[in-house]
Amino acid sequence: MKLVFTKESNGDIKSQIHTGTVLTGFSYTEMVKQLLQNNTIEEPDFIGIEAEEESKIREMLEDISSIFVDRNYNEEDSGSSESSQ
Repeated sequence: MKLVFTKESNGDIKSQIHTGTVLTGFSYTEMVKQLLQNNTIEEPDFIGIEAEEESKIREMLEDISSIFVDRNYNEEDSGSSESSQ
């Protein structure tokens, strides 16, 4: 999954997500779908983002990714216990 973060002239941070090869407006459902398929967040693009903001965004992305690692691990555990019953 590839994300792009751009700071707009009014100070808002706009986020976009690559869906295939197309860059679209950010969608939580698309992000979750992509993370469930492949829990990989490529190096994001930061345009006009200050270092402190970039650091916070990176931290947030790591936290989000770790949730999906835990989720996949738990599904594997529950699947193996069901098959051994």
